[in-house]
Amino acid sequence: MSRSTARDRHGRGMRSELFRASVPAASTRTQRFSRLAAGILDRIRRRAAGELDEVVLAFDIAPLAADGIELGRVFPATPERPATIVLHRMPIVSRCSSRSELLELLGEVISEQAGLLCGRDPEELWPR
Repeated sequence: MSRSTARDRHGRGMRSELFRASVPAASTRTQRFSRLAAGILDRIRRRAAGELDEVVLAFDIAPLAADGIELGRVFPATPERPATIVLHRMPIVSRCSSRSELLELLGEVISEQAGLLCGRDPEELWPR
């Protein structure tokens, strides 16, 4: 007897997903994190007055072990690729116990990285 038939002997397993894909409850933690970070970057772009329009936001689960514990990093633009802000999701999420703390920490990290790219003070881009 295979494991799948032992678990669902009478055909009473889940017939479909619990939530439809269009329902917000169906989104994963990674999708919610990236949506929140993208919203913060949009607000920071408006304050930067066009200096960050070409910046790309990327996500990584965690930094490499050799890099230590960093929350994000920035890669300046080259002829081959645009300027990129990389956020390390797990170190950021592990420091926050609520959504408001996550919002504040994401704002700090993104504003620091964006400030490095455009030469502005992070406080100017994301006031506390």
